[in-house]
Amino acid sequence: MPRVLVLGLCAGYFLVLLDVTVVNVALPQINSDLQAGQSGMAGVVNAYTIVLAALLLPFGAIGDKWGHRRVVVFGFLCFFVGSLSCSLSPTITLLVASRAIQGAGAAATMAGTLAMLSESAADDRERSKLVGLWAALGGIALPLGPLLGGLLVDVGNWRAVFWLNLPVILLALVPIIVHSSRSTAPGPRDDQLPAAGGVSESSNPSRVRLTIACIIAGLLNFCVLGSLFFLTQNFQDVRGLSPFQAGLATLPALLPLPFFGALSGTISSRLGVWATSALGLIVGGVGLGLMGLTVSAPSLWALWTALVVWAIGVGVLMPAIVAAGMHALPQRPGFASGAGSTARNVGGAAGVAVFAALHDVETGVLMAAAGAAMVAAAVVCIQGQRHRVQSSTAPLTSKKPNGPVPRSRSPHSG
Repeated sequence: MPRVLVLGLCAGYFLVLLDVTVVNVALPQINSDLQAGQSGMAGVVNAYTIVLAALLLPFGAIGDKWGHRRVVVFGFLCFFVGSLSCSLSPTITLLVASRAIQGAGAAATMAGTLAMLSESAADDRERSKLVGLWAALGGIALPLGPLLGGLLVDVGNWRAVFWLNLPVILLALVPIIVHSSRSTAPGPRDDQLPAAGGVSESSNPSRVRLTIACIIAGLLNFCVLGSLFFLTQNFQDVRGLSPFQAGLATLPALLPLPFFGALSGTISSRLGVWATSALGLIVGGVGLGLMGLTVSAPSLWALWTALVVWAIGVGVLMPAIVAAGMHALPQRPGFASGAGSTARNVGGAAGVAVFAALHDVETGVLMAAAGAAMVAAAVVCIQGQRHRVQSSTAPLTSKKPNGPVPRSRSPHSG
């Protein structure tokens, strides 16, 4: 796949994540300018995230049937129209409606870009690397969102937050439109054809692996967004930092994500996506436990050290578990992409709700429990890796069957 196309697809994911957080710092100015009120400001955030979560699976399924390239182009155009409408909205009602349009475009973009990368990969190793790059470049939006949003609002006004999307979308669309895909209609590659005996890769074991990948992805976002929600409040309410200082204080938890996201693809191509996921879960779980021990410490240095350990684990885990879901159902990349993205969004929303509801509980206990859940999930991933290795080597050690022997897959394919 041409690099310029890969960058264009990754830019779409970058914008989707950026618009989840970049608007938050603009809410006070939106409230002042449009008289939004608390319900209006909540609507600006929720109209985007709710529509995004609701349409991920439908757009993934549409892409499997009609082609993911069409879904991606539609998503970018819808995102462009929504962003332009947001920047010109004279009332809070129109702004909320425009954010919903953005959310629809974001759903098509998120599901379609990952599916295009997955179905264009020559094999599972290349797919792991592409997914790692996709997650790494998209992960840059997490630390950049609040800082970039604050800069745009300070230099210009809240409308500049939405103007930013317009040139990025146009630049990203060019390689996607001119790209000639390998086939004009979606269809299974040679390594996606049913195995001997008529058993599909969409069989029960594949769906079980996809389900496990989705549950772990949901757990990941539960811990990440829930913990970050608590930390930003803690930095301001307990430690007395300003909003901008609180954003800077969370950077140790965010800056390692792009680097280790890219490294995760390389590790997955050697160890397999399930083993790499287990590694990320263990490191991330340990880091989360250390956060629980240091969150109330007088000095921030101990907490920042724990945040770095946690971020390394999350950076390794995120691309690997996404790739595990895509490997589980390669003949339906849109459905797999939509299912994983939906799980991450639901997990993130649940994490924020739980951490907000239990903020009066001993925070160290809550973070330690979340860390223990991540380590426990690593055991499931290790079992999944062993099962894949046994399944792939079984034809080599078993008695030769009467019929044709199905082609075995690499034990590192995930």
